[in-house]
Amino acid sequence: MDSANSNKTLLKVLIIDDSRSSRMMVKNCLKGAAGFEFEIEEGDSGDVAFEKCKPGLHDLVLMDIHMPGMDGYEATKMIRAWERTKGRQPIPIIAVTAMDPAQAATKTKDAGCTTFVSKPIKPMVLSEAINKVMGRAPAPAAAAPEAAPAKETGGRFSRMFGGGAKKEEESVEQEGLKGMRSIFLAEKQREMGVMLAAIDMADAATVTQLAFRLKGEGANYGFTKISEFGGTLAQAIEGRDFKTARNVTQKLMAYLGKAIEQGAAA
Repeated sequence: MDSANSNKTLLKVLIIDDSRSSRMMVKNCLKGAAGFEFEIEEGDSGDVAFEKCKPGLHDLVLMDIHMPGMDGYEATKMIRAWERTKGRQPIPIIAVTAMDPAQAATKTKDAGCTTFVSKPIKPMVLSEAINKVMGRAPAPAAAAPEAAPAKETGGRFSRMFGGGAKKEEESVEQEGLKGMRSIFLAEKQREMGVMLAAIDMADAATVTQLAFRLKGEGANYGFTKISEFGGTLAQAIEGRDFKTARNVTQKLMAYLGKAIEQGAAA
């Protein structure tokens, strides 16, 4: 509905992602969505998404796909089934995923998603997707700080998850991004213990979740190298090459340690 204090449309948005860093970045990217104001609620799992959608209080869902437990595909299917039983109009669901776009287009559509956006998230792409699913013509871009440019279902370690041409230095800094980057790096460092344990147990599902998370988040925070590590890990696990996955994870751990050390010294 329209905000009483501006010409912008107020949207009640539900952001679902098991990664705190991803939710932070999505919220930051929404700041540049021209023509809208947002009332945001968050959740960290597919189960939460389903329960929060039941009352019908939201205008839009931004749904991560690769989450432990109930993933974004299953959550979307359950939401659509619930809507059919209640005779409700389908709520727009934008899938947010680090999958290959061609694969994402097919799989998210089959699950019932309205459309998808790729990670790393580009604010303009997200804004265009929101305008499209809400039936609005794209609004002119607002004069605001630019954003930085640019998991299969649950494994046995899911309970351990916590609630170049483009150089990293060329990422445009957002307001508050420095503090967000510190949180991001600390979260990724904590996840490395989960990653190594999952590799040792040949838990491909958990490694895949974390690999896609790295691939999708790194560049958004100005760490293209972390996105590259995530992509390499995802490829290794697709081929069930756990030895390579361990080697890549150890290199990533060293990279994260240096990045955190440099950040603390800044």
